[in-house]
Amino acid sequence: MRLLCLFLAAMLTACSIDSASIRQPTGVVSAQPTPAPDRTPLPGATPATTPAATATPTATATATPTLTATPTITPYPLIPTPTLAALMPDERTAIFDEIWTLVRDRYVYEDYGGIDWEAVRSEFEPLVVAAGTEAEFYALIEQMIGRLGDDHTRFDTPQDVAEEMARFDGALAYAGIGAMIRTLPDGVMITRLARGGPAEQAGLRPRDLIIAVNGIPISDTTAFGSGGPISMVRGQPGTPVRLSVRSGERPPRDVTVIRQVIPPDAFPSVEGQRLPGTGVGLVLIDTFALAELDGRVAATIAALNQSGPLDGLILDVRGNGGGRIDLLRRTLGLFIDGGSIGSSSGRNRSFSLDVPSGQTLPLLEGVPIVVLTGDETASAAEMFAAGLQVRGRARIVGMPSAGNTENLIGYDLDDGSRFWLAELVFRLPDGSLIEGRGVQPDLVVDAEWWRYDIENDPQVQAALGLLQDDG
Repeated sequence: MRLLCLFLAAMLTACSIDSASIRQPTGVVSAQPTPAPDRTPLPGATPATTPAATATPTATATATPTLTATPTITPYPLIPTPTLAALMPDERTAIFDEIWTLVRDRYVYEDYGGIDWEAVRSEFEPLVVAAGTEAEFYALIEQMIGRLGDDHTRFDTPQDVAEEMARFDGALAYAGIGAMIRTLPDGVMITRLARGGPAEQAGLRPRDLIIAVNGIPISDTTAFGSGGPISMVRGQPGTPVRLSVRSGERPPRDVTVIRQVIPPDAFPSVEGQRLPGTGVGLVLIDTFALAELDGRVAATIAALNQSGPLDGLILDVRGNGGGRIDLLRRTLGLFIDGGSIGSSSGRNRSFSLDVPSGQTLPLLEGVPIVVLTGDETASAAEMFAAGLQVRGRARIVGMPSAGNTENLIGYDLDDGSRFWLAELVFRLPDGSLIEGRGVQPDLVVDAEWWRYDIENDPQVQAALGLLQDDG
C-alpha cells in the first residue's frame, strides 16, 4: 500500500480507516477543478504521447507579411505515458466496489447531493462487468462519479496519474508551439509564451488573437470536429502549423510555426518583477501543485529585493487553480508567523490548518501586501488568499474567487489509478465557509485583466494605489 505525503503527517495519521475493505488514503489536496475552457493551453497542454501546443498572449506583434520560422529545436526527453494494462473481471469489480464504498462512507455530504447512491451501484455494477475494454471500464467509473454532480471528486486513470506525477516533479514536457491561450468569441487569445519557444520565435506576442488554423476559421466548429481548433494546432515536433493572427487593430496575417518539444520549465509557476518606477514587487504564483513551491516563492522575492528594499508586494493568484495543502501552508509561512487560518472538516474529523512558525521572510517585515484574486482563483489558492486576509497580513483586490474549497483525499488503487474524494471542506477560524461564495475582495475591481499588460492592468494599478496610500 503506497502513501503519498500530500499533506502533513499529523493529518495522514488521523485519516483512520473504518473498514478493512478500504485502503489508506494517499494524501490530501485542496479541490482542483478542471480548468475552465477559456484557459485551455494550446497544443502542448496534453501529455507527451499526444503532441500538442499551449497558447498565451504577450506583447502585440507588428503586422508583417506571412512569416515562416524555423526555430532551433532543443532535444528534450518526453515522459512516456503508460499504456492501460489489462484487468481481469474480478480486478475491475474490486476497483469498482472500492470506489463506491469510499463514496458511501466518506463523501463530505451524507445525502450525496440528493443522489440515491445505492441505486447508482445497481445501475453501474452490471455495466462494469460487461465492459469490453479498460478504456470503457474507466469511462464507466468516471460516469458513476459524475452522478454526484461534484466538480471536485474525480477519478484519474493510470495515465492521468503518471502525467500528474511528472508535472509535480517538474518533468512533464509537451510537443507544441509553446503558448497558453484564452478562448474568446472571436478567436483564441495568446496570454503567455514560452520564452524562446516556437511561437515566440515566429513573432507571436501576448494578446495576439488566433482567428484561423491552417485556413479554417476558429468559428467553424464543424470543420474542427470534437477536438476543436486545438486538435489541429497539435502535431509532431518539427512539423508546421499555419495560424492566422490579428494583433490589435492591425490587419490579420499568416504565421507559420514549427512545432517542437516544450520543456517543463517553459512556463514558470513563480515569476517576479518590479513594477516600473516603484518599489513594489509583483509575484505570480500560478499553482500550489509544484514541488518546493515555497522555496521558489522565497527565492523570487529575495531576487526582487536585491534591487533595493521593497515598499510593497503584490501576489497574483488570479489564474491559480489550487493544489496541495502542505505547500499552501508552507508558502503562507513566508508571510505569517504561525497560528491557524481555519480548519478542514468532514463527517467524522476536523483538522486545524496551522501555519509553520519561524519561517517568515525578514525582508518583508513591515511591507504591506495585496493579493489579486478572480473567478479562476480556486481551492488552495482561495485558502491562501483567505488566510492572508483573515490574519490581517494582506488585503484582497480584484473579483471574488471561485468558491471551490472542498479538500480531496486521494486513494491509490491496485491498477495504478487514483481516486480523489471530497471528504473535507475549508472553514475560516470563525467556522464560516467560503465554499460557493469565494473570498471577497477588500477592493472590487471588475476587469478582464488578461487583456492588459502589467503596466495597464486595472487590478494591478488598483493594488498599487492601495500600497502607495500605505506609504
